[in-house]
Amino acid sequence: VSWEVDPEISKTPGADEPLLKCNYSIGLGVLLGTTGKKAGGLGGVSNPITLTQVESFRVLELVTDSSELERVGLSRRRMTRLLTPQTQESPMFFHGTNTSAAGVQAAVDQMEEVGFEMFVYSFGSGFNMENTDPAYIAEIAETVKYANARGIEVGGYDLICLDRGDGGYGGNVGYQWDIVDPDTYNLGPHACFASGWYDKIHQIFLNFINMTGLSMVATDGPYGGSSCASTNHDHHTGLEDSIYWQNRLQGTFYKDLKELNIFINQPDWYFHQGGNKVSMGYNEYQYSLPRWEDLAISRQGMFDDTYHYIPTMGWMFLPLVQYHSGGAAAEFDPLSKHLPEYEWALAQYMGYGVAVCYRGPKPYDTSETKALVHKWVSFYNKYRDILTSDIVHVRRPDMQDVDAIIHVNPFITHRGLAMVFNPTDDVKITNLTLPLYYTGISTMAEVFQEGATPGVPYTLDRDFSISVPLIMGPRSITWFLVLSGD
Repeated sequence: VSWEVDPEISKTPGADEPLLKCNYSIGLGVLLGTTGKKAGGLGGVSNPITLTQVESFRVLELVTDSSELERVGLSRRRMTRLLTPQTQESPMFFHGTNTSAAGVQAAVDQMEEVGFEMFVYSFGSGFNMENTDPAYIAEIAETVKYANARGIEVGGYDLICLDRGDGGYGGNVGYQWDIVDPDTYNLGPHACFASGWYDKIHQIFLNFINMTGLSMVATDGPYGGSSCASTNHDHHTGLEDSIYWQNRLQGTFYKDLKELNIFINQPDWYFHQGGNKVSMGYNEYQYSLPRWEDLAISRQGMFDDTYHYIPTMGWMFLPLVQYHSGGAAAEFDPLSKHLPEYEWALAQYMGYGVAVCYRGPKPYDTSETKALVHKWVSFYNKYRDILTSDIVHVRRPDMQDVDAIIHVNPFITHRGLAMVFNPTDDVKITNLTLPLYYTGISTMAEVFQEGATPGVPYTLDRDFSISVPLIMGPRSITWFLVLSGD
């Protein structure tokens, strides 16, 4: 591909700036030639290439009526719901680490009892989606059948591109498919997603899904931006088009999965290609911190990210068993020994409406733990419509005072639901101002603290807010349901 100065530019009067117009043969800007020379292949050889078709990247521009952070964020979130509606799907999933048939069945039985909806073969559990052994596939298929019979869907984890090259921690997919570093011409740590590896992993996924009945994939390490200087990969000609084609093929990969109605977790922004969820506001090494610190940082991350994300398009993480490091101080297992932290985790994640990778062998270990899980899953299911609605931010967590958010939706009966957290060791007695403008309530609201009846009527102030009295014990959580009294 050759980029050349448009000869017409000097003939145009006025102050027109040169533009890149990749899909036009005439006009202002730079012309895209149909043939040309490319340099920088292996050995520095220049090769001719012929351009058959180019589809440019697409940019979506949202025009807003304000510079106010919350209103701009709500506009963006409304656009997300409109253009990528699959991001509103949000099954409650559990990342199982005991992936023996008996281990999965035990976890599935508990999930059915407390209301979880999807079992995921977790990373580091021994599950191998790239295993083509018929006996292994038959074993997974039987387990999926067992789970489906109990209303539980099943998904699995795989590392598909990043760190799948030379020296990558995920294992080399094949030297012939590794990226080639454009500076050193050495093989790199990632697989090239415009090589034959794309065809192989694409077929492996389709076969495994069709033969086992998986309905979800957690695709770690999708294509993340690496260039590749190889000149003998199947789907790109060299360095110059390697990023373009890897990005395009990763998008095609997800589109094909979505056509099979597969739920997709991916840690990159492939929503317009079919992805459902992306990681929300966390660093993996955070989960090696002591439990209360982990929960505090996670809540700060959710508070910040939900200015731009709808709650259901992100996921968080809860290390029931050790992840990376941290030992007994970081892991939540045994759950019955850490009930206050486990309940706080259930409440804050379900209260934010954000899905969590609860990663461990089973969701509960005693009848007391089971009751705790059932309590918060029931809360989530009862108020799911408002908990998965957009968030208006009330006070950011700083661990020095109460923090709060309120879900809002003017189109349903449950107009608002506020979650309030006191992470301190002190009793907090105060008044909390709740902004209700985006609930659609104009005059009168009825507020139910933790669902208690009868509700308390409030007349909205001129700024469409109400002031709610709070008395909260140390390390406690409360919530307020808001209905319209208009």
